[in-house]
Amino acid sequence: MRIAVLVAAVWFAVFAAPMFLLLPETPPATPDAPKLGVVGSYRRLVADLRELYRTSPHTVYFLGASALYRDGLNAVFAFGGVLAVTVYGLEPGQVLIFGVAINVVAALGCVVGGRLGPKAVVVGSLAGSVAVGVVLLFVSGPTMFWIFGLVLGLFVGPAQASSRSYLLRVSPARQEGQLFGLYATTGRAVSFLAPALIGVFTYAFGSDRAGTVGIVLVLAAGLVALLPVRSPDRAPVRSAV
Repeated sequence: MRIAVLVAAVWFAVFAAPMFLLLPETPPATPDAPKLGVVGSYRRLVADLRELYRTSPHTVYFLGASALYRDGLNAVFAFGGVLAVTVYGLEPGQVLIFGVAINVVAALGCVVGGRLGPKAVVVGSLAGSVAVGVVLLFVSGPTMFWIFGLVLGLFVGPAQASSRSYLLRVSPARQEGQLFGLYATTGRAVSFLAPALIGVFTYAFGSDRAGTVGIVLVLAAGLVALLPVRSPDRAPVRSAV
């Protein structure tokens, strides 16, 4: 298991090196821009979000909704291995094999879902993830975990991949780089939510299985928040005045 971590580190280094060595550096658009510092950077972040809300509100709605459900999707991978061992009886070695299998299934889901349009894929994937999460609350044993865990992977992969594609659909023109930065920032801002709910339900019911409820609730909240978001080919930019 330790060797697997080393293999992953080497893999990352080998395929990241070409970017550092070959990709040309783009000069800054405003080379004389003042350095903001930590406090100034957060002030600028809040100002940017306010301006974005005035000009393209549905983009902000998507950032909030995706922050919620992405936290739930991340929790599936972060805590799925723990639940596999403590609740469903898998051996640690089997969890590694399951991790490989679920990533393969997630990739297949991305290939199939890519033909349906990003919002439809995300909504359908979240609905499927919530349904499978509820089923996993009641089934037991390694076989049931393998079956429904792989079905869950079929939904999780497309939801993650199509979210980035959908962000381009709702991004105002010429603000794509800024929006991908905000996409990462908003995701980090609520990254405590799913782990906190998992801990609350696990403690309240004295069962690791009950922690699954926390993941399901976060995914469901993200799904509900996503439904009102419009999905044009390109979000129009409104004048702020």
